[in-house]
Amino acid sequence: MPPSRSKEDWTSLLSPLLSTSVQAANERLMQTEEIRQWLRQASTKAAEGMSRRPDMRGEMRGYAELKDAFEERFPTLLDAVEELTGGCGTIDLDWTPMNPTMSRVEVDFHRELAVDLFTRLEAPSPDAAQAALHTVEEALPDGTPFPNRPNTATGLVAHDGSCLGVRVREHLGSEQGGRYRTVALLPDDRNDLENLSMQDAAPRLLQLLAPADSSSGT
Repeated sequence: MPPSRSKEDWTSLLSPLLSTSVQAANERLMQTEEIRQWLRQASTKAAEGMSRRPDMRGEMRGYAELKDAFEERFPTLLDAVEELTGGCGTIDLDWTPMNPTMSRVEVDFHRELAVDLFTRLEAPSPDAAQAALHTVEEALPDGTPFPNRPNTATGLVAHDGSCLGVRVREHLGSEQGGRYRTVALLPDDRNDLENLSMQDAAPRLLQLLAPADSSSGT
């Protein structure tokens, strides 16, 4: 089996992709020979072990054993994802014991929301907040939104160990061919802030991710 890459190798592999598409980063992981070979063998072995105890407890034990084995085999990948995401993300396994060859390795952010991309607030400033919102905005799907079905992109913005969900929606306007965009900020520990304009969302993002800096006016 190919040797595991260094943390720097994994960082170079994933860093350009996470800020545009977490799915693309996951696909790139699954294209690496060392992960593909290891996962095929280890997932099949775990599934064979589960077949001797085919119940929920057996599936949970099989997953735990597979996860432990992955962490032992790829510690540099875990370190790279930890550093790249500021502690907001890790690696998880989508294990399918009934069809082990379909199992996958994925970047996971421990959120109920589906994260399309990950980016950082580069500085606690209004310009940096606007740039982070624009990064999420750029991930909006092409094409005209349907009535009552806006185009949507959801990102996770990180700063100083904290992460904030940001969802940008592009709506079909009332005028012929018109469109407009709204922002929702999705904190973990309080109610969502919905239907913000891009301009209004930037200072609120700063208040949530860098409260000390935003209150001091920097």
